[in-house]
Amino acid sequence: MTMNMTIPGAHVIDVRTSLPRHKTLKYGRRKPSDIRSAALHHSATKSGSPEAFARYHVGTNGWPGIAYHFVIQKDGTIYWCNDLETISYHVGNSNRHALGICLVGDFRTQQPTAAQLDAANRLIQHLQVQIPTMKQVFGHQEYPGYAWKNCPAFPMGTFRTNYSQFLQKAVGKVDKPKQIPVAISLNGSLLSVTGFLQDGVSMLPVRAVANAAGGKVEWIEQTKDVRVNGMDLNEKVIDGSAYAPARELAAALCLQVEWDGPNKTVKLRGDVKS
Repeated sequence: MTMNMTIPGAHVIDVRTSLPRHKTLKYGRRKPSDIRSAALHHSATKSGSPEAFARYHVGTNGWPGIAYHFVIQKDGTIYWCNDLETISYHVGNSNRHALGICLVGDFRTQQPTAAQLDAANRLIQHLQVQIPTMKQVFGHQEYPGYAWKNCPAFPMGTFRTNYSQFLQKAVGKVDKPKQIPVAISLNGSLLSVTGFLQDGVSMLPVRAVANAAGGKVEWIEQTKDVRVNGMDLNEKVIDGSAYAPARELAAALCLQVEWDGPNKTVKLRGDVKS
């Protein structure tokens, strides 16, 4: 995946090829769509740099490379340290689905700077646009198995509230994408629910369509994710309801899908389980 890391109002420096790496060990790789959350860390040092962290992670811990995908210095400079596809070591069993962002500082005794928090907001917003599956933002200690760890040592509830306010201001500066309602039929019968067309993609209400087709819907609380018949979907949650692209949802339900443009209807066909 070619990642555009030009972020308005932020200074990003790409150090991926210059940081110390292990001579033989390599991190695993993943698809960008595997990423479900951003994991915030503090360095637990009063100062530091990507180079220093990489030397420690490789030389002392014996890891393939630096643990973090991004490091944010106290002046707000963002250092890009790993490809987003890299499965680095930073949140244990959650590594495959998490992207690591480290703010330099020991926030047990210090506070993140305003420049760091602003840079973190801009970085996360940019990444969520580039990686739609990265819906959540957690602190290190919020991941399974890390409740004992005081990291990032600042209140994540407050961070998320402030981030939401940052997003609202950002959204207010641009026109919201237009949503066009679409009808849904299953084996020729119109359903009582509707979906919507946005940016050329038909989005359908997951639970209503899955229930009509006899599919199994699961809510994964840990990752705030929806699965249909065990398949992950690139869903959007709107007003508490999950919507997924028609072709993804149809594939999970083993249905054929057809777009009826003149009538703005998504036509689903196939065997329906009772």
